[in-house]
Amino acid sequence: METLSDCFDFQGQQVISLIGSGGKTSLMWYLAEYYRDQTILVSTTTKIGYPVERPYDYFYSEDFSTLGKDGHGITLAGCLTADGHKLSALPHAVFQQSLQHFDKIFLEADGSKQLPLKGWETFEPVVVPETTVTIGLVPISVVGKAIDDRTIHRLPLFLRATGAIQGAKIHEETLAEIITSPTGLWEKSQGQRILCINQVETPPQLKQAKKVLSLLPQMLLKRLSKVIACNIQSKEGIVLWEK
Repeated sequence: METLSDCFDFQGQQVISLIGSGGKTSLMWYLAEYYRDQTILVSTTTKIGYPVERPYDYFYSEDFSTLGKDGHGITLAGCLTADGHKLSALPHAVFQQSLQHFDKIFLEADGSKQLPLKGWETFEPVVVPETTVTIGLVPISVVGKAIDDRTIHRLPLFLRATGAIQGAKIHEETLAEIITSPTGLWEKSQGQRILCINQVETPPQLKQAKKVLSLLPQMLLKRLSKVIACNIQSKEGIVLWEK
């Protein structure tokens, strides 16, 4: 495993949407921090928790008239929800106007109720058309756990997408199915697609991640640009496959 940032190579202006489960928020802020010498926007197309204990430099939640004009650093922006505990998406006109001001935009574009895996409703994830890179995450740590509603958000949709059986154990094949399914991870993706198999902590888990990769069909790999095994918490990763 090497430094996680070395696994990514985002050149020029990019709009990066993060989907899936098991590390979206952590990866989004890790990448924002790595590129913070540029002008960086962190936001969401759904909802993210607030307040955010992260090292951002500027914050916008109401008056967006000067959004993107503060210079280098990380800007967190979104609309405060009525209860004040979450940020929701920027108004679309504001988002479109902001595109010209930021070098990198990172968007949390999916929700999983803090569960390791999920199935997707027809309206999710919310990946905006301006997205240039979609990062899809799945955690390897779920292998061996039970397929139930304590592990999987929207369990019936997950079962329908994968053909899995409720109560059975999650295997590498299960992860490959949700990654590959037409109604799974990539259905709403845009731009380049990077698969991140997260929570790889041990050599056996790295072997499991490689097995997941080996189970992905060639037709799917043609749509991906890169597959990374990583541990976001330790900031380590390795590129398992690249187009």
